Amino acid sequence: DWGRGCIRTMLPQISPNQSQEVRQRGNQLGGSLPGLKGHLHSSLDEQQKQPLTPGAPPPPPTDAPLYKHPWVWCVLALLIWIVFGTVWYGFWHGFSVIVAFYYHVQAGLSIGFGFPGAEEICYKDPSQISSPTVRHYATGPGMQFPLPSEGGRGGCQAADISKAVTVLNILTGSTIIAFCIGVLADSLTSPAGGWYKRLIAEERLKHLQKQTKEHPMAWLKIQMMKNWVRAVGCAWLWVVIGILYGMFSDQKMSFITAFYYSVTSMTAAGMEGPATIQGEPSRPVSVEELNQGHWVWFIVYAVIGAPIYGWALTAIAAGYVDWVTKHDFHSTLHEQITPDEFKIMDYLGYPSHHGEGGDGEIDMFEFVECQLLRLNLVSVSHLMQIKMRFIDLDIDDSGTIDKDELILPGGVEQPAHPGMSYAMDALKSIHHEIEDMRDARSKLTTEEKTRLNDESQALAKEKTSQAALNKTWGRFYKQAWFKCFVVFCLWVMSACIFYSQWQQWGFWQSLYYSIQAGMSVGFPLPSEDEMCTKTGIEGRAALFIYPEGQMYTPFADGGRGGCVAGDMSKLFTTMLILVGSSIIASSIGIIAVALLNPPGGWYKQLIAEEEHNHFRKIAEESEGWVDDVYVYAKMYASKGWVRSVLALLAWITVGITYGTMSNQRMSFVTGLYFAVTSVSTGGLEAIMLLGDDTPSGDVRLELDEFPGGNFAFVTGYLMIGIPIYAWALTEIASFFTKAMQEKWTRDML
Repeated sequence: DWGRGCIRTMLPQISPNQSQEVRQRGNQLGGSLPGLKGHLHSSLDEQQKQPLTPGAPPPPPTDAPLYKHPWVWCVLALLIWIVFGTVWYGFWHGFSVIVAFYYHVQAGLSIGFGFPGAEEICYKDPSQISSPTVRHYATGPGMQFPLPSEGGRGGCQAADISKAVTVLNILTGSTIIAFCIGVLADSLTSPAGGWYKRLIAEERLKHLQKQTKEHPMAWLKIQMMKNWVRAVGCAWLWVVIGILYGMFSDQKMSFITAFYYSVTSMTAAGMEGPATIQGEPSRPVSVEELNQGHWVWFIVYAVIGAPIYGWALTAIAAGYVDWVTKHDFHSTLHEQITPDEFKIMDYLGYPSHHGEGGDGEIDMFEFVECQLLRLNLVSVSHLMQIKMRFIDLDIDDSGTIDKDELILPGGVEQPAHPGMSYAMDALKSIHHEIEDMRDARSKLTTEEKTRLNDESQALAKEKTSQAALNKTWGRFYKQAWFKCFVVFCLWVMSACIFYSQWQQWGFWQSLYYSIQAGMSVGFPLPSEDEMCTKTGIEGRAALFIYPEGQMYTPFADGGRGGCVAGDMSKLFTTMLILVGSSIIASSIGIIAVALLNPPGGWYKQLIAEEEHNHFRKIAEESEGWVDDVYVYAKMYASKGWVRSVLALLAWITVGITYGTMSNQRMSFVTGLYFAVTSVSTGGLEAIMLLGDDTPSGDVRLELDEFPGGNFAFVTGYLMIGIPIYAWALTEIASFFTKAMQEKWTRDML
């Protein structure tokens, strides 16, 4: 009842007087009604009304002011964010403008190169800190935290203040970036005339496929028209540029290290940062002496590369998800209509004058609407807005719109699309298929049609029952989440086997490194180059460490250090990141589709919205404030962005508790810094190899001596926290872009 009531309230109840007003306004304009802002019953602002001249065309549309374009606010927010962070780090850490800009962007965008570190300020000579305020918090009495040899973790209050600002920068920056990506995606996926341009592209693709035998170049054109081919091509081109920089610049990277740097920068893992070496012959230098161009390059490369990688990842994942979910589309299309769905379908189609249901029969118009809703391709609200727009344009209440009513005189004429013939051919072929189907059915007798319909209904009933059975726990192996889980486990298992055999780490260390590297977190501990300085490596890895010529030039001699074995490990990690990010993106897409398209989801959402309206009316009509608080709390608790933010805050609290209460001995701010940079894949605060507090002094441990429970906790924390953070970020961005989407819908109608 709530679902049907919601549809009744959405549709306008047209009275004869209102229809007469619409006709009179149309006659004043010479038979054409200009596009109204809002719906039929929304009153126009009196100040915006202009005197109408009989027979005169409506005024041409004017462009909106610059400040009303969403992209302007995106650019403005980004500039404010960048300027604030650059000024802050320049003042607090004493960085130059370029280094401050580099540090802010790589930390705020969760790249996390880890160099320079926030705690370096704690160990500077006080004379090198120009600000008295910063000097006080860095070297003043009681501002230094105990060192690991004293049973602490090190650092100072100045570093903690910087970490707190970095946490805010990460949360703010990721929200701004998500909003900007939403604006950009909306403009790309919803361009003017996008629907028929997509149809033209599809038909042109079919046309080229027919010419592949006669014209070999047609195959290349077909590939270049595919989104995933262009995206992957751009990503590989950017990787090559990064490799060339790493090999031929002062950074002195080997080919594999340069490849490792390129991929981990584009994926925001940040596992290979800049080294403070330069010159010919190469020599070590300080942060201040390093050529400023390197800082600029690292940021520009990551800022451009991350969207390119995201584009490629999205294109690949979208193709895989479409392939997997194609079966779900056909299953949903042929599933039987439930009695609940039929009740609401009766209110679709042409609106009733009295808000009553239909005649108990479903025509093609109503059937198409219902299937669009079941496939989650449109919302009830949008359908109702479309119908109200139709009523706006139907001046003579004939139930149809002619060209003069639909295309306004005096408007801005758009040139015809050069490929419009492809679109017309596509539509003609579709209509020919439908007509052929009708002709074939017209030749059948009533008994044959009944038999075919019975067979179709029996098949639909069987598919419906099978689909419902496959969603039970007894058939969990057929569900999307289980398939994703199996692929993810195989990915993690292969990585664990490699690191345990090659790096010769324990199980928990291998699992920890597999997750934090594969999910682009990029904690700096442990390092894959540490094996180059060990003496106890055995097996095949030893062949690429100890023999002559396997070690690279050490840092003290102007090189980057490392060895061939470390490079081979980096090459595996690069492949791990590329494969893992594709698996995770595809899994998230499949699970999201399953969650967004539950059985009867479209009308259950409609019922939930009307239920909220019902409770809101009760709260407004009742006295007192207690019931109001309860109702609104219940309403907000059901909103996605509220639940996601609460889940994120709870998980951050878990991370803070671990950092402050475990042998990591973090301060509250450092615990917050660890929690936020972990779930956001920044990886700016790694665990330290600290043992239990002892009075004997140094409690630093070797990697093999460190308790495996720390690695186990951080691994689980990342596996749960990263999806929660992505969920919260998506919900917040959707919350901000919803109004923009609604405006776009109104403008398009």
